[in-house]
Amino acid sequence: MSFLSNDGIKIEPLKCLRGEYYHNECSKCIDICPTTAINLVAKRIAIDSTKCIGCNVCVGVCPTSTIINSGFDTSAFIVKSGFNQELNLTCNNSKNCISVFKSEELISLGLRAKSVTCDMSKCEECKLNIESKVSDAIEKNIEEANRFLGHINQKTITINKETIEISRRQALKSFVKDVSSLDVQDDSIDMLFDPKETLPKSRAIFQNSLKAIVDTLPTEKINDKFSFFTHKNIDFKSCDNCGDCVQFCPTNALSFTSDKTKILFMQLRCIACGICDDICKQKSFSSDDGFDVVSLAFSRAEVLIENHFIICSECKVSFPQKEDEKICKRCIDFANNNSSLFTLAKDIK
Repeated sequence: MSFLSNDGIKIEPLKCLRGEYYHNECSKCIDICPTTAINLVAKRIAIDSTKCIGCNVCVGVCPTSTIINSGFDTSAFIVKSGFNQELNLTCNNSKNCISVFKSEELISLGLRAKSVTCDMSKCEECKLNIESKVSDAIEKNIEEANRFLGHINQKTITINKETIEISRRQALKSFVKDVSSLDVQDDSIDMLFDPKETLPKSRAIFQNSLKAIVDTLPTEKINDKFSFFTHKNIDFKSCDNCGDCVQFCPTNALSFTSDKTKILFMQLRCIACGICDDICKQKSFSSDDGFDVVSLAFSRAEVLIENHFIICSECKVSFPQKEDEKICKRCIDFANNNSSLFTLAKDIK
């Protein structure tokens, strides 16, 4: 096992959701790997370099960009592709399979390019496409990207599965040659992003792509479910304002106001990891499928819950009052669970 495969697939363990929260059980990369090259070692993701075939399908499903292709930066490719270009994405029998692109990255390409065609004509015979896992993953990502683009009235990404004989000169316009001409390993791209930022680069580019067409975005709420983000809700009565959800949110999608009375949620930053659902002792979180695309473009935050604090008459510590109670839940629980401590000797029978 290693953190770097023979084919340039690399793990940055500090970004992994399992590193952010020990009990997180994200297994997207493990589930989709066609050669079982990715496994858990001491509850951490590791790659068996003897099995890895460099298909990149794990790169395209990782929500935090923990797994990257060290030879091909998707963010750099999107940025340097520019706007209004006709893009033909094809592996052309190279190691840079289309599966390296996440759904949101395909959306960004769709928003920026004049047209995007994914050439999957060689997928069926490709040695990387074991049991069609790779091609299925590509089609799933394209379907999700097209569903999102359709909601905002944008042109969709097309798939070509027909084998077309092309000349060597025509091949120079392929995806592989585009990668070389764009110098996708240029370190200057990283200068565009704050190294301390917890938001994945792919999400930042997704946001900027939406901003570029903000005048055409629909203003009404869109109801649909996507794998790369969700909308969160907090139940007022059960939430005790402990703050664990805020502390463990890997992308700072959840945050407190300065006075700690409100919890804010920024849907653009949500990666649907489920840590908030799992860590909440009161099980106060729920999800729904709605989103406002303009709010996504401008990182608008909403108030999920606002608490009113009073001083507990027993322990003299402030607590979030839910109705008209004067004693905090901790004191009530202590009294109920230890009622025998308050029984006088004369009353014991």
